[in-house]
Amino acid sequence: MPLVKDEFKSHIESVAKSAAEDYVKRLIGRLKYRERAYGKVVTGKAADSILDYATENKMDIMVMSSHGLSGIGRWVRGSVADKVLHESKIPILRIRSSAPRSPFYIEGQKMTVLVPLDGSELAETVLDHVRGLTKQFGTQSVDIVLLRVCEMFSHPHHHYPPTMPLTWEEYLKYETKRCKQICLTYLSGVRKRLKKEGLNVRLGVPVGNPAEAIVEYVDKNPVSLIVLSTHGHTGVGQWAFANVANKVMRRT
Repeated sequence: MPLVKDEFKSHIESVAKSAAEDYVKRLIGRLKYRERAYGKVVTGKAADSILDYATENKMDIMVMSSHGLSGIGRWVRGSVADKVLHESKIPILRIRSSAPRSPFYIEGQKMTVLVPLDGSELAETVLDHVRGLTKQFGTQSVDIVLLRVCEMFSHPHHHYPPTMPLTWEEYLKYETKRCKQICLTYLSGVRKRLKKEGLNVRLGVPVGNPAEAIVEYVDKNPVSLIVLSTHGHTGVGQWAFANVANKVMRRT
């Protein structure tokens, strides 16, 4: 007797869920901390289901890859990660599938945590998580690098020429120095607050486009982990810090 439409759909969903449960069991079986892990398979749209489950079960953090393929339709997991990232109110540890397999923290070695800020209170909300991370691993095991990019003015012709007689090159040098000083003054204030709590903090003030400068810093310096907010404002045009976060995640 052929299956009717609803029965066929239920059969397919049952087979798919059973296969997913088997996969999760095998995955947990490979974990050295498997006695503290458990699996759960839920049905529905991937991003929405992840967000709902995390919220309803009061998760502390989500850890997910930014690339991969899954499901009958072979949807790109990056799009799911993007939606979860932008809509989640829970912190996310997001790792590119192409990242080195070694963990970002190895016992006995120092962890360097890069914290890009843009001067806004929204961007500074990550500092509470940085504090928690440092307490978890120990203050002597974590070096914090506060980074604020000196983004030069978007429309220099609105400001130039200045009242003082300067060549264009002299003016750029003057404005760069002024911009870096503003960034340094801001970061110094944040560092002062963190050092009172016993945290190890150093500063960085590169010049350029925020996303490009952050990626370049990571390429040239040993960084274990980047902690940044997906909300905030930066630059003369007050464009969303989320744009910076997206570019950094795609390229680091």
